[in-house]
Amino acid sequence: MHRIAKLAAVVVTAAAFSTPATAQAGSSFIYNSYSYDTQYIFVSWGKVVVCDGDRDGNSVKAHYTRDDGVSRSIHEERGIYNCTHSEASTTNRVTKHRSQQIRDWATDPYGPWVYRV
Repeated sequence: MHRIAKLAAVVVTAAAFSTPATAQAGSSFIYNSYSYDTQYIFVSWGKVVVCDGDRDGNSVKAHYTRDDGVSRSIHEERGIYNCTHSEASTTNRVTKHRSQQIRDWATDPYGPWVYRV
């Protein structure tokens, strides 16, 4: 029994070190509009994209920060089925982002923050 347990521990440890660690991609939804992080030249979390998915006349923003700690935002104002991309970087990667619906006559709701792990 001990031999099987040792073999299992070796297999699990080998698998953990052979699989590269990758950051999980994520989306922040507010109703049908959303922001998501994406790769840039094979580097995960290289940029943020914000997309308008509602035919409601409201625009949508994405708020995000990068490794340098600076807060930024991008704004999609063209309407449903349009997306706007942030600047891209392989060295100053996105650390977190969230979506926001911009309303003229009501409070602007936010989607949840999505963090790079």
